[in-house]
Amino acid sequence: MSAVHGVIGSYTAVLLLQPLWHVVLPQPYGSQNLWLAAVATFPLLLPLKGIWQRKVRSMTWGGYLLVFYFVIGVMEAWSNPGQRMAALAQVVLSLLFVFFLVLLTRRETR
Repeated sequence: MSAVHGVIGSYTAVLLLQPLWHVVLPQPYGSQNLWLAAVATFPLLLPLKGIWQRKVRSMTWGGYLLVFYFVIGVMEAWSNPGQRMAALAQVVLSLLFVFFLVLLTRRETR
C-alpha cells in the first residue's frame, strides 16, 4: 500500500465512520443522533476533494481536522464505555492518517 492510498483510505474511513457511529449503531454503541452525525461529518467534507486529487495542502488541512477527531475519540473512549470501540477506531484511523501523511511528505521532500 502506498502512502497516498493510506492517506486517502484512512481519511475516507474516518469520514464514513461518523454517520455509522452516530446514526447506524444502536445505543449504547452509538448515539443515534442525526444532527450529531451531520455536525461530525460536515467538516470532513471540506478538504475531501483535494485529498482525493492528492493535493498535499488539502491533506495537511485534513490532518489538522483529524487532530480534533483524535481528541474526541480519546475523550469518548475514556468516558463512554459503550462507545469505546467506535471511538478507538476513530483514534486509530486518525493516527494512521498522520502516519501515512508523514511518509508521503518525507518522500516528496527528498
